[in-house]
Amino acid sequence: MILGSLSSWEEHSRYENSVIVETIEELKVILQLEPDLGRIEIRGNEIYVSIMALEAKSLEEQVAEKHEAYIDVHYLIEGEETIGWSPLQEGIEATKPYDAEADYALYPPSSDEILLTLKPGMFAVFFPHDVHRPGMGQPGMKIKKAVIKIHVGLLSS
Repeated sequence: MILGSLSSWEEHSRYENSVIVETIEELKVILQLEPDLGRIEIRGNEIYVSIMALEAKSLEEQVAEKHEAYIDVHYLIEGEETIGWSPLQEGIEATKPYDAEADYALYPPSSDEILLTLKPGMFAVFFPHDVHRPGMGQPGMKIKKAVIKIHVGLLSS
């Protein structure tokens, strides 16, 4: 998991994987266009971004998720979002088994979960071994965010 902010991106990007750098740079361009909600392709199905608006859920009502085919980059545009994070641990049973077509499995919150608070301009990168619970905060609070999907094959080649 990586936590960062566009305010320090120029310095941070020097140490980052080139595919993640390319993706964040593309996101910066897209955000300047004030895009509508929906999917925007950067590199077809290899890299794309979904602009979404949602209402925050409480910690009690949000489940955790994990992906295998894509790395997630969650970037907060408006509002405040809490995202739970924990590494995948052996023996943890999915509440919804992995669905390869939708690329996710659902998990109960981990007892050692760390809560991250994102403010506008911040991003979090979640890899396939990262279990995360996005979309939490003050129930009913409006959140606008971009979720970028990066196919894992781009980082492993």
